[in-house]
Amino acid sequence: MHTILFTGLGSIGRRHLRLLMELESEFDIHAYRSRGSDGELDAVTEHDSLDSALAVSPDVAFITNPTSLHVETAIRCAKSGADLFIEKPLSDSIGGIDELRRICDEKELLTYVGCQLRFDPILNRLKTILIDEEYGGMLSFRAYSGSYLPDWRPEKDYRNTYSAQYELGGGVALDLIHEIDYSYWIFGRPARTVHLSGQASTLETTVEDYVELSLETVDGVPGHIHLDYFRPTPRRTLEVTCEDGVLTADLICKTLTIETTERTEQIEYDYHRDDVFRRQLNHFFDYLERREPFENDISEAEDVLRIALNLRNEYR
Repeated sequence: MHTILFTGLGSIGRRHLRLLMELESEFDIHAYRSRGSDGELDAVTEHDSLDSALAVSPDVAFITNPTSLHVETAIRCAKSGADLFIEKPLSDSIGGIDELRRICDEKELLTYVGCQLRFDPILNRLKTILIDEEYGGMLSFRAYSGSYLPDWRPEKDYRNTYSAQYELGGGVALDLIHEIDYSYWIFGRPARTVHLSGQASTLETTVEDYVELSLETVDGVPGHIHLDYFRPTPRRTLEVTCEDGVLTADLICKTLTIETTERTEQIEYDYHRDDVFRRQLNHFFDYLERREPFENDISEAEDVLRIALNLRNEYR
């Protein structure tokens, strides 16, 4: 039986917890909650301090507290001998990552940074098409993620959420890091980047509410990533232009459109957002069982984080 520790039970922590409890494996689940218990989690042993939580010697720690606390919390969990699932992004700075890596290497711990879009079926199909060059070589790509921040959590005042606050790790560069991450995963580490970031809307935040990132892959393929907090109608797409066609993944409509000079085909996908998180969770525990290092460990996540931090620091 695995002893699992959650270091926070906000919306993402609760999602991971709910899906974890669906698995057939038996878990002894603990949670550190800085704001105290709400009495809703019968299957979870709750702790009011991290010291108390770590005293149970967890096998796995889910680092699901605010971004600004990820690394310091992960270091404490790693020192106790826990393998790590760190919710994206890895951190809001580079500080402490080398120490975390050293501890994990010394203790032979596995680390994984959660970016569930790597398990999205549409993006996986698109990646396979590109690898197999089904429509010839790739010429360019364009990723887009835009939505209206106040609509994210209608029951809350957006100004009080971590997304709107720089000191908590908010801002589109980190909050919407998925587009940067899956671009890294599909197209590889960029050889060079050029960017703009800032505030274009009247939203009351202390963070950048847009990013324009242009980049070039090591193979010389140009790409662009747009992120924003202010688009009134949400859009989340990836368009890839190839020699013999254009591929467009729409992650909101759940379609993959393939356009050639001869025809246009739209493939519809039927899946729930939870399904993507389930695939990620199964992948995580499968690799843990085999003690196989993860592709998206803290070193790869640091590469992605450095790209995002350049965008964030440009605004500041």
